[in-house]
Amino acid sequence: MSRAPLAIVTMVYNEPHHLPIWCRHYGHNAAPSACYIIDHGSDDGSTEHLHGFNHVRIPRSPQDDEKRTEFINQFCASLLSWYESVIYVDVDELLIADPALHPSLTHFAHTNTRTVVTAIGLDLIHRPEHEPPLNACLPLLPQRRHVRFSSAMCKPTLIRAPITWAPGFHCHAEAGPKFDAPLYLFHTRYTDLTSGLQRLYRTRTQAWSSEHAGQHQRLQDQDWENMLRSMAGLPVTPCSLALNDPQLHPYLNSVMNSTLSRQQERYRLDLHINGEALWQVPDRFLGSL
Repeated sequence: MSRAPLAIVTMVYNEPHHLPIWCRHYGHNAAPSACYIIDHGSDDGSTEHLHGFNHVRIPRSPQDDEKRTEFINQFCASLLSWYESVIYVDVDELLIADPALHPSLTHFAHTNTRTVVTAIGLDLIHRPEHEPPLNACLPLLPQRRHVRFSSAMCKPTLIRAPITWAPGFHCHAEAGPKFDAPLYLFHTRYTDLTSGLQRLYRTRTQAWSSEHAGQHQRLQDQDWENMLRSMAGLPVTPCSLALNDPQLHPYLNSVMNSTLSRQQERYRLDLHINGEALWQVPDRFLGSL
């Protein structure tokens, strides 16, 4: 029996800003009927009008990344009975296959033969001193043109066989990352100061499985704003985002090298390798987000 080429999965709780953008992007890259939104008890109305998308409701419970990851591991593995490839991304993560080579993620998945594809991680940054608040109804990249490399966002996102993701989906148990495919993860957590602070209030005040869980999502407003403004103030340098680009390639090598001493660790790469400059997103990506 032939299988469909690609399913795309995310998991959400009260995401009025990010979810419409996620649906627009992935609904364009694959049919909405191939997109699965796991709704962890949203009660703000943000998941009430997901026409055409698969809306899977699960009961609300305190945020527990171990439990969430175990569920997603099993859910994505089960989808491989019906799809050749499955992508899992958080709701603020937008994948783009290099548009010079692939018109869509479905095309990329159809031509890909790798069992696991690790994306190149990029934070898409709001520069509040230079850019107005984001209009979420319009394409993102004309409004936000600068990214910062982030090893924490270099995630194994596309699979063709079951894997065991670690919490946070930064790596998996079967192997370390390989950067041999032109697939890019644009992390949109920092694309807008105002909506970012609104989301931070929600994640800070929601129930967590322990008092120590999710500390990076429970920062105080000023600490988060200072972090964003620090990234926005980095110098701007050109980068083609090609795999062999002299700006990008050393960071990819650093991530690969960081895995050598982590073969037995749960997180098999250094999650704190961050760009020291902002790169302007090349023009060929402009129609992709």
